[in-house]
Amino acid sequence: DEGLRLDAGIKIQDNKMPGSPRTQFITGSYALTEKAGLGLNVNAEQIGLIKKLRTMASYAYHLPLNAQNDKLSFGLSLGFTDELFAYSDVNGQTSDASIGNFNQRETYVDGDFGVLYQVDKFNIEASLPNISNFFREKFQNNNVADLARYYAAVSYQFNLSSSINGLALEPKFAYRAVKGYKDMFDIGTNIKFSDQKLNLFALYHSTQSATVGLGAQATENLFFNFTYTSATAVLAGETSGSFEVNLRLNLFKPNKAK
Repeated sequence: DEGLRLDAGIKIQDNKMPGSPRTQFITGSYALTEKAGLGLNVNAEQIGLIKKLRTMASYAYHLPLNAQNDKLSFGLSLGFTDELFAYSDVNGQTSDASIGNFNQRETYVDGDFGVLYQVDKFNIEASLPNISNFFREKFQNNNVADLARYYAAVSYQFNLSSSINGLALEPKFAYRAVKGYKDMFDIGTNIKFSDQKLNLFALYHSTQSATVGLGAQATENLFFNFTYTSATAVLAGETSGSFEVNLRLNLFKPNKAK
């Protein structure tokens, strides 16, 4: 988008469970030209006693394919990831040498790569996250678990009618691979109302859980999004699922002549 777009969010998973995951993020994106853009992503999370901070800078390039605005887009992120043991949350001996050894590990360089093929209202997207871990796994004995390895998705937007505030329906199918787990898929749809100022969405996950959400435009430049994801089948009855709230702010967006 033209101008500067800022997003901030927080995700909480089952606050009744000690050590449950907490995630916070801030992202920013800015269009350099109609074909290129820059981005910044700062993601902080804590799971149990492990804190993780990931800071990534991104560059995107959109290659037009024809006069109908079909395009092929590429995105590359590069940055740093740091992991620390939370001393203040330790219930035991903080002088344990293994804690000190963990916190003395060096910050490592990481990156992501993604591609999007867009033809009219049809999208095909794929990404390779955690590039450094991907190659370390290939050439080293890397025992790190829970790594996202691949992601791919297809979607198509149907404009149902232009006479009822631009109602649109966008079904989507996604595939995810995570190290140490069975491959997962997600299927669902996004429903857009009122010239896309309001949307409702729902997804079913192959982990036998579901996600529902609501997005709305509060003002011309302020948007919010709320998401709830139920517990997976193996945790049903043990956790209340996860909640996520996101805010988006558009700044310095040029005024266009009507």
